[in-house]
Amino acid sequence: MSECNCGYYPTVVIPGIGQSKTALYSADGKMLKTAWPVDIDGKKLLKALSFQAFKTVMTGDDSKLLEKLKELVAQEVSALKVNSEGVPNPFLKPVDYDRKPLSLCSEDDKRYIYKMVPMKDVAEIIGEDRLFFFAYNSFGQPYETAKALDSYIQNVKRLTGSDKVNLVPVSLGGSVATAYFDAYKERDDIHRVCYFVPAVNGSSIVSDVFLNNLDLSEPLSLFEILLGKKDAKMLEKFSEHLPKGELERVASTLIEAVFENIIVNCPAMWAILPREKYKEAAEKYLCGYGKGTLKAKTERYFRAQKRYEEILLEQEKKGVEFFSICGYGRELLPFVKSKRVNSDSVVDFSSASLGGTAAPCGEKLNGRADLKRNCNDLSHNHVSPDGTADVSTSLFPERVFCFKNQQHDDTAYNDVAMAVAKRILTDESFKDVYSDARFPQFNGSRNTGKIAYRLLPEAYELLKLDLHESVRKELEEAVKEAQDIFGDTIVENGEKADNAALRLESAVREATPDLRK
Repeated sequence: MSECNCGYYPTVVIPGIGQSKTALYSADGKMLKTAWPVDIDGKKLLKALSFQAFKTVMTGDDSKLLEKLKELVAQEVSALKVNSEGVPNPFLKPVDYDRKPLSLCSEDDKRYIYKMVPMKDVAEIIGEDRLFFFAYNSFGQPYETAKALDSYIQNVKRLTGSDKVNLVPVSLGGSVATAYFDAYKERDDIHRVCYFVPAVNGSSIVSDVFLNNLDLSEPLSLFEILLGKKDAKMLEKFSEHLPKGELERVASTLIEAVFENIIVNCPAMWAILPREKYKEAAEKYLCGYGKGTLKAKTERYFRAQKRYEEILLEQEKKGVEFFSICGYGRELLPFVKSKRVNSDSVVDFSSASLGGTAAPCGEKLNGRADLKRNCNDLSHNHVSPDGTADVSTSLFPERVFCFKNQQHDDTAYNDVAMAVAKRILTDESFKDVYSDARFPQFNGSRNTGKIAYRLLPEAYELLKLDLHESVRKELEEAVKEAQDIFGDTIVENGEKADNAALRLESAVREATPDLRK
């Protein structure tokens, strides 16, 4: 397997769009500020808009208000701005942890990385010295990122003595992986690829933003995504005295400002445009004077995206094994008109499953005979129990694991999904959806993050104290109920885990001040 003979390939995580920090640096290399993720202060934003909002109320003219909003958004995202040739700010760089394995990262960095990708169980098996987090600029250039990834992989091989690595492309990382396999097709450095909610063929959310196919009739849903629920509620209250429909215009202006400043010229954002929508978007934005350089970059990725199946099959012939973990059964985010596309709320099921087919939300496939299937074994059933999704059309129908009603960001906190990832990355005998009956192709969703990472550790510490008998008994029983959740890998729904979390949280709350005995 590798020169170190430890039995495990090192794992390189290619994080998603909100997981890889970038910072703005001075010319002499001093970090000035974190640029991404952007933390928009809703209270500060409303304060800055208050005067123009007052004028809008008095005059009925919102032009200055919307102009001010665009100005403020431009300021907030200025470090992320990409020029007309698709080149990001040269002083914007990823926080890359000095290309070190997790074993050499600071405790703060470890906590951040594990929060983004909870892979402690993997690390416990392969060792933190064989787990790597490839940081990159989410608003960069796919082939520049692929070049950096190739260099990173070579470094991992040198550090670990391994001849190959495993890759975990998460969400946006799926497009990075496509660019990598396209640009470095002659390499023989990859053993397994465990895609995790990957945007291999983009997201319909992105195409709807590019093509202005938006539904802003419920603008608060957008504000909750951008600002959080608390600040969105504050904005709602703020808007009560504004003219009718003003909140929709504010939402439209907000999207427009983000689009103009960091999306329309960004090759990485073009890379998560579904390939079926690329030409329409290119005709709209890439045909003007001075767009040639940017178009060349987007076209290069589009050519790879058009044939990603062929690219991956070429790698499979060399021995690379591809798996994907994805969600289905949820509508896309509510501010796009394509919301009924079957998804994990962010990435289309067809994209994340590498070509699987799903009916629009609320509908069933009803045994469609027109599908081009890649598995024709009549003994195999790749249709979901509810009849809404069919994985037989996937590029790798035997190696796609699907979680019903799983929300995109929460997939990392579905302990069963993470257990599947662990088996893929650490167990050579785990070959496909038939390898272990405990991990079927179709499963349910749940979020056990609060239990695993907060409540159980707190409970274990409390049980070391001298608690009142009745308090201890309830805490012990709540702990047992929560622990039992993790042994149940067939999830019918998430209510069992939710109820266990509520009970444990209550028991922890009761035990925390209880030092009476």
